[in-house]
Formats: sequence, structure tokens, C-alpha cells
Amino acid sequence: MAYYGNQASPAQTPVTPPPSRRPDYNYQIEMEKSNGRKIPAITMVLGVFVCFAMLSAVLYSNVQQLQISNEITAKQKELTDLQSENVRMQSVIAGKTSNKNIQEYAENTLGMRVIDASQIEYVQIQTSDVVEIPEAEQNFFVKAKVWFDDFVEYLRG
Repeated sequence: MAYYGNQASPAQTPVTPPPSRRPDYNYQIEMEKSNGRKIPAITMVLGVFVCFAMLSAVLYSNVQQLQISNEITAKQKELTDLQSENVRMQSVIAGKTSNKNIQEYAENTLGMRVIDASQIEYVQIQTSDVVEIPEAEQNFFVKAKVWFDDFVEYLRG
């Protein structure tokens, strides 16, 4: 055996593999691999359109709700105003229909005056001239029905 010094023998030397060459990275190949399922442009446009339509519908419903709320508020204010006007008119009517106002109107406008005791005349009604109408003659069936109704009423108490 040959002496090589501090070096190991060729059989014992580790074999280093030749430097491997790493291939250049091709990004286009990677994109084609990751985008294996592409979304067509028409589908994308339709999706955006549907989203826009849904957003528009929500906004439109909010606008309608706001308009109705404003109408309700306006009608409630109108109702309050009409109720206060009704109270005012009721008080005016009550003031005009008081006994004092009616008496003044009758005396001044119509020319009426308060009645005196000398103007009172008593009328006597005859009570002896009362007309009595006899009950109509009833047949047997009507009498039986009346008797049965009276009997049932008696039993009920």
C-alpha cells in the first residue's frame, strides 16, 4: 500500500456528487398549474351585476322605508293639529250654546221675551175619552201556542 500521508486513500475518500444544476424557475408554468380552474369573464360580470342589483334593492327598500316613515310622521303631526283644532271648535260651540247666549240671541235677534206668569194658560185634558181596542179573535192553534208558551215560561221561572 502506498502511503499518502495524512490523506485518506482514494477508496476511502467520499465521493461528492457533481454539482447539480437547478433548473430556472418558470413562473408561467406555475400560474398555469394554479389557475387550472379559470372563471370566465361573463360569469364574473354577471356576479358583479347580481351583487350590484342586490345592493340597489337594499338601498331602494331603505329609501322606501324612510319615505313611509316621513309620511307617517307628517300624518301624525296633521292628526295632532286637527285634534287641537277640534278642541278649539268644541270650546267655541260650547261658548255659543250657553244659556246666556241663547237668551240674548232670542231677545235681541228674534224679538222674543221672557214669559210672565200671566201668560201661562193651563189646558185640561179629559181622561174619560179613552178608546179601547178589543183583542182580535184568535183561532184554536194560536191559543194553544200562547198557552204552551205561558206554561214553558212558568216552568222556567
